[in-house]
Amino acid sequence: MSSITNFLKVISDKNRLIILYVLNKNTLCVCDIQKLISLTQGALSIQLKNLVTTGLLESFKQGKWVFYKLDKNIPKYQLNILNELFKQVDKDEEVQQIISRLEISEICKI
Repeated sequence: MSSITNFLKVISDKNRLIILYVLNKNTLCVCDIQKLISLTQGALSIQLKNLVTTGLLESFKQGKWVFYKLDKNIPKYQLNILNELFKQVDKDEEVQQIISRLEISEICKI
């Protein structure tokens, strides 16, 4: 039961939901995620750690850059919930404006 409540708690945060939405379509380094979300590097690091700890994201290091993507082992019920949420996020004008700022950095490109 705690994994369900942890999952729901994690996805209830707007910034984390936007991060999940973007990483559903892209693999990004921290610097690119930070350009989208108006958080300090420390605050973003905490958000990303929560998503990794919950099993929603996985990270890998390439050179000096850390990249994040959706974990491919997300339980099916969680993935179904996320996909339904992503459909709603697709319709959210504010989120779409945030997403339109996405410019994948050439510096840390994989």
